[in-house]
Amino acid sequence: MEYIFARSLDEAKEYLQKEDAVLVFFSDESCNVGDALSPKLQNLLKTDFPKMNFLEINVQMLPEARGYFNIYVIPSVLAYFGGKESIREARHISVPVVGKKIERIYRIMFD
Repeated sequence: MEYIFARSLDEAKEYLQKEDAVLVFFSDESCNVGDALSPKLQNLLKTDFPKMNFLEINVQMLPEARGYFNIYVIPSVLAYFGGKESIREARHISVPVVGKKIERIYRIMFD
């Protein structure tokens, strides 16, 4: 698992196109839930989905990302497989539920 913090929208878009599997985490400075959730999601990837990377986008630093990715609620999580959005979770995010959704697609791609 590789952790990337996007510095521009173009960097994020390019990364999503070149990597096979990416979990995108949308955060901002005012979200305490996101501060607790991010390490849990990163740990999930490290332990269960090591070929999937973690991309964090701070929507206060990159406000244009909200419109591009249709993000209305923070925190939000999108999973991309093969450059295409496959999973979307927002607001009340359960790490086990996200893990089960990822597992189905991940096993098809990597097993």
